[in-house]
Amino acid sequence: MTARRVRWGDEMTVPARVLSRRERRRLETCDEIVEVARDVLREGDDLSLRAVATQMGMTAPALYRYIDSIDELHVLVARAICTDVIAAMAEAGERYSRDDPAARLAASATALRCWALANRTEFLVAFANPTLAAVSCPIRRKALGRLPAGDDDSPNPFAAYFAQMFIDLHSRGLIVVPTADDLNPRLYALIQKSAAQRDNPFYAALGVEGLGTYWLFKLAWVRLYGILVAEVYGQVDEELVGSDVAFNTLMRETFSSLGLADRWDRLVEVSRATALRADT
Repeated sequence: MTARRVRWGDEMTVPARVLSRRERRRLETCDEIVEVARDVLREGDDLSLRAVATQMGMTAPALYRYIDSIDELHVLVARAICTDVIAAMAEAGERYSRDDPAARLAASATALRCWALANRTEFLVAFANPTLAAVSCPIRRKALGRLPAGDDDSPNPFAAYFAQMFIDLHSRGLIVVPTADDLNPRLYALIQKSAAQRDNPFYAALGVEGLGTYWLFKLAWVRLYGILVAEVYGQVDEELVGSDVAFNTLMRETFSSLGLADRWDRLVEVSRATALRADT
């Protein structure tokens, strides 16, 4: 899969004026730095300013004209990867109507899996590497004291993408939402605390009822993330990976937890069709 280049302008405010030739060349160089950094990772090498500079025919000090630190490069690379992942999920999900968020969820989750298996190194970098995961997520960077003044401390767009589908499922009355009485009191208190700390989109969109949907979302993510990491790391037999059995079993559990077990036959076909399109 060819990675989509992310404009440097995505990471800062670009004045509403015509850029000079020098400014355009600077943006192009910054784009190239991010793309070369991803190439370094795909080749299995450690990401460093020296490695990127060597690939570009520059010296490491020269890169500091464009990149302030290795942490900044980590952030830009992780965000570029995240942008590609969201684009792949959105393309898959948008084949289905907004009135059918269950199908959009099945397609998007499958697209994420297909992308992860086809881009294992980048998946591990963006989603399983503690260093890059910390600096690429605004919330975690803020906790570590790495959030620059004026930077966005809202949840990352990857989480927001999946959150919106769960909010749509709830809003259309398509899922069974647990109430405070259905949950362990200690668990419910933890959910409330998490929502308050993170300006939770579920609470903002759905009120108190959104906390139950937030819990369903967290459980679904644990299943999806868990199987993806296990498959990408090679902890699942290749025959099981190729047959989709483990992935489909966990996805069926997710849709059953949402009260959508009766739709599974159709949803698994949505998943299979998405996987076939990704292979072509």
